[in-house]
Amino acid sequence: MTRRLSAWLRPFVLAAAFLGGVDFANSQHRPCSDHASVVAALAETFQEKQFAFGVIGHMAIMEIFVSESGSWTILVTDVQGKSCIIAAGENWETTSEIAGIDASDDPSIQWTPLLSL
Repeated sequence: MTRRLSAWLRPFVLAAAFLGGVDFANSQHRPCSDHASVVAALAETFQEKQFAFGVIGHMAIMEIFVSESGSWTILVTDVQGKSCIIAAGENWETTSEIAGIDASDDPSIQWTPLLSL
């Protein structure tokens, strides 16, 4: 019960943590602030550390932060250093790569950007 309650409250806690730095007009109602503040809040509040990152064209960087308890946050930072929380959740699982399968080589998979900055 406590775990379900904490998972339900997580988005509200994240929103409250960044309320002072939210730019609602430009962030489409996502919690946003400068990168250092967001990373510090994730570390302090949820004990999350950077797990992975990737470049989104020349426009932004996507980072995944994960805690040992399984909470996770996806953060996108633009070239000006503004970071927005895109998604957050619980029960992160790290999986092993399946030998012989590479989705990037499959022409039937069409990747569409979920975020336009």
